[in-house]
Amino acid sequence: MSQWQTPPHPGFSVDPSVAPTLRPSTADRDYADSILRTAHAEGRLTDAELAARVERADSAWSLRELNEAVAGVSVPTTPGPNLTSLPSAAMPPIVGRLDPARRNAQLVLTRSVAGWLALAVLFNVIWVFTRGPGHYYWPIWPMLATALPLVGLVIARFGPDPAPVRHVQPPTDAL
Repeated sequence: MSQWQTPPHPGFSVDPSVAPTLRPSTADRDYADSILRTAHAEGRLTDAELAARVERADSAWSLRELNEAVAGVSVPTTPGPNLTSLPSAAMPPIVGRLDPARRNAQLVLTRSVAGWLALAVLFNVIWVFTRGPGHYYWPIWPMLATALPLVGLVIARFGPDPAPVRHVQPPTDAL
C-alpha cells in the first residue's frame, strides 16, 4: 500500500507516520487550521484550546508536530470545501488572523513601511549635507522607486481576497 492511499489525515500532503520530520507545507497548515476550526464550531474545542492548538499548528516545524496539534479531534474521511465554509457566526474572533493568504501581511507591511521610512530619512540626510535646501530635490526619485513594493503589499493586505487554493489530489497506485 502506498503512503498516499490511506493517510490518517487525508488533507496532509504526506502521511505524517511515513515522513514525520518533513516540513509541513502551507496546504498542510491550512488543512490543520480547517480541522481545528471545524472542531471548535462543533463544540469539541474551547476558545482557549483552539488558540493554543492553532499556535502549535502555525509554529510546527514537522508533520509530526502538526499531526500532534490536531490530535484528539475527529477528522472527516475526505477533505473538501465543507471544512472551510463554516458560517461566520460559528467562528471565534481568533479565526480572523488564521486566513492563510493574509496571515503575516500586517507584520510584513509594518516592517516594510518602517524600512522605507528609514531609507527616506537617509536619502534626505544625504541631500541636506551634500547640497541642501534650495537645490534640486533628487531624493524624490529613489523614494518613489523604493515605495513601489509597498503598493503591492498594501494591495495584498487591504485588496480583494485571492482566488481559493485548489488542492490537487495525490497520485494513486492504481493504473
